[in-house]
Amino acid sequence: MSSRPAQQEKKRLAAVVQQHFDGASADWANRYAREPQSMADLDLILRRQNVHYLIQPLLAAADRTLQVVDVGCGSGDVLDGLPRDVIRVTGMDFSREMARQAGVMHPNDTFAPGDATKLPFRYDSADIVTSLGVLEYVPNPIEALSGMTEILRPGGHMIVSFPNRTSLFRRLLSIERSAEKSLVRLRDMVRGTDRAKAYDSQYRHRQWTPAEAASMLNRAGLVVEEMRVNTYGPWGRLGRLRTMRSLSARISRNWTAAGFLTKRLACTMVIRARKPSHDN
Repeated sequence: MSSRPAQQEKKRLAAVVQQHFDGASADWANRYAREPQSMADLDLILRRQNVHYLIQPLLAAADRTLQVVDVGCGSGDVLDGLPRDVIRVTGMDFSREMARQAGVMHPNDTFAPGDATKLPFRYDSADIVTSLGVLEYVPNPIEALSGMTEILRPGGHMIVSFPNRTSLFRRLLSIERSAEKSLVRLRDMVRGTDRAKAYDSQYRHRQWTPAEAASMLNRAGLVVEEMRVNTYGPWGRLGRLRTMRSLSARISRNWTAAGFLTKRLACTMVIRARKPSHDN
C-alpha cells in the first residue's frame, strides 16, 4: 500500500501535469494546423501520420463501424481525416479543458475528461485504442497500458507512442538543458539571483528503449505487430531552426522502419499491437 507522502506526491504531480495541459489547450490544435515552430511541434504531426499509416489496414479490413477510443485525446485532432463511416470515436483526456476544446472542435465525436489509469469504458468494448504522448506522464505506465488492453475486444488493436530513450537527439537535448542550467547557476552566483530552479522539471517525463517499449506491451497482454519511428533532429534551440525541422520531416518520410540505425536516432516510436483472440 502506498504511503501517505507518496500519495500526496502523486496527486501533486498529477495536478502539475493537468495544469500544464489545461494551459496548452487553447493553442494545441494550432500545432497540427500551422507550420511547426519547434521540433516538438513537428513530432506531434509526424506521430499522427504514423498513427494513420498503422490504422489504415485495420479500417480497410473492417466489415462494420469500428469503436475507437483515443486515450489522451488532446484537442481531438489525432484521428482527423479518417472516415467517420468506418470509425466511431470516443476521446478522453486528463485535462478537462483539453476534452472541452476537443468537443467544441469535433462535434461529431464524443469527448470527456478522464484518467488513463481509470478508463470509464466496459471491458472488451473497443476495437482500437490510440494513445499518443500519454505514457510518459502517468505515474504507472504499465497500469495504464493494462487498462487500455482490458477495454480492447479480443483481436482488437492498440496504437501507442513512446519517447525513444535510445535516441541520440534526445540525449543531446538532455546535455543542452544541463549545460544551460549550469550557466544560469553560474550567473546566479555572480548576480545573487536564483533563476536556475526554473530549469527543474516539475514532473517526470519518461522515455523507453525500443526493447523496453515492446516488453511493456507484452506484459500488458499484447502482441507487437509493427513499430514505426519518426523525428530526426535536435530538439532544443537548434530544433527551432526551420532548416532543421525541414530536414527532419524529409528524413522521417523515408526512414520510418525501426532498423538498427533509426532506433538510435529517431526521437519517437509509434507501435501497433494486437490483443490476442480467444482462439489464439
